[in-house]
Amino acid sequence: MNYIYLTTFLILFTVNVKAHECILSGTTAKEITIYNTCLSQDKKKENKISLTESMMKVKINKLKKENLFLKNKMLDLKIRFNKLNSILDLYLKEFN
Repeated sequence: MNYIYLTTFLILFTVNVKAHECILSGTTAKEITIYNTCLSQDKKKENKISLTESMMKVKINKLKKENLFLKNKMLDLKIRFNKLNSILDLYLKEFN
């Protein structure tokens, strides 16, 4: 179930939606300044998205390692419980 939430979050988070495009509408200094400002803001947004994606990849790799570690711990506990169970079975058979 957690995988579904994580996948949905990643899909929604990484969708690149542009509400507007920078369009040069004339040749006056004011229009050129507006156009250049728009372009610089778009580049900042792209850099921020790229940084966020990189951070998410690092976090995902960390979570994968933690998941593997926890799976190994659970496997170790399962083996120990099975050993304990077999010891208890032998102990109980001696008294029966």
